[in-house]
Amino acid sequence: MNLVRAFIAVEISPNLKEKLHKETVSLRGALPRPLVRWVDIGNIHLTLKFLGDTPMGKLELLKGYLAEEVASQDPFEIAVNGIGVFASFDRPSVIWAGVKDNGQLSSLYRCVGAAASRMGSESERRRFSPHLTLGRVKQRPSQAEREKIRLAVQAHETLVFGKMQVDAVHLFKSQLKPTGAVYRSLFTVRLES
Repeated sequence: MNLVRAFIAVEISPNLKEKLHKETVSLRGALPRPLVRWVDIGNIHLTLKFLGDTPMGKLELLKGYLAEEVASQDPFEIAVNGIGVFASFDRPSVIWAGVKDNGQLSSLYRCVGAAASRMGSESERRRFSPHLTLGRVKQRPSQAEREKIRLAVQAHETLVFGKMQVDAVHLFKSQLKPTGAVYRSLFTVRLES
C-alpha cells in the first residue's frame, strides 16, 4: 500500500512570509539551534488538518470531498500577529505566530474536518487554535533555557506581521528528511466567491 504523509493547509503569501522572516530575526538570534529548530520560511503554513500516513487512494477521494465541503466558503482575510508558545513557558514545545480567527477561518476548519471525516480520518480532539509554527523547542530544555525562551518570546509577543487573503486550501505531502521536512502540494481546492 502506497502511504503518503499528508496534511491540509492554507499556503502563506510570499509577502507575509517575508514579513515573518524579517520581524523574527532577533528572536531567532536569541534562541539559536540546538535550543530551537526554526522552520524554514518556505515551509510556514496554516495547518487545518494533519492526516498522517494515508493511502494514496483515499487522498484521491479527499479531493472531491474537499471541493464539495469548501464550495460554500467565500475567500476571506486573516491577520497574523503576536508570538507565543505551546504548551506553556514551563513546558515549551512550539514557538508560534498567532492567527486571528474571524469566524470564517473556524468555518473553513470545520469544512476541512468534515471532508477528512468522510474520507475516514479521525476527528480532531483538541480545540482549534490557529497559528503558524515558527520553531520547535528541543526536548526537555533546562530551567535556564526555559527562562531564556520566556524572555525572548515575551520581548516579541506583540509583533504585528500583517494580513493575507485566504482563497484556497492545499493538500500537502510531507517527506521527513535529516535536514527537515520537505512539503509538496498534491492538489489545491479554491474557495468559491
